[in-house]
Amino acid sequence: MTVVIIVCRRRSSDRPESEYSDKLQHYTSGHRVKIYIDPFTYEDPNEAVREFAKEIDISCVKIEQVIGAGEFGEVCSGNLRQPGKREMLVAIKTLKAGYTERQRRDFLSEASIMGQFDHPNIIHLEGVVTKSSPVMIITEFMENGSLDSFLRVMQPHHLLQ
Repeated sequence: MTVVIIVCRRRSSDRPESEYSDKLQHYTSGHRVKIYIDPFTYEDPNEAVREFAKEIDISCVKIEQVIGAGEFGEVCSGNLRQPGKREMLVAIKTLKAGYTERQRRDFLSEASIMGQFDHPNIIHLEGVVTKSSPVMIITEFMENGSLDSFLRVMQPHHLLQ
């Protein structure tokens, strides 16, 4: 695998630099090399959101209940019903009112990052709501809650076995 990466890097160094080459970061997944683009390298962070996250109309989102709090606002469970698709249970992160532009950018950068991954062990990003208030990130719902909470609950059981 090391040889493949070295050969790929040598071949890419022979090519002229692309306009996005400073944004590319490589990570490996199995034997494939994937490219990750850091959303903070964009001059306009909204461009990264538009590129990697699908805009969802607020009328498709129904918040059911608050299930926690995050750094930027509340985390809720709810339903997403998009035209032509089945209704699905989702997690909805909301950006609290009175946010600064920096907080909005930092909040939406999470969606820009999540939108670049498609793997069964990574939470799937359904989309974002940026054209109305509150600003939201909508993801698949984790039945067992957040990973850190799940591990804390399971840890005592694991030690007893």
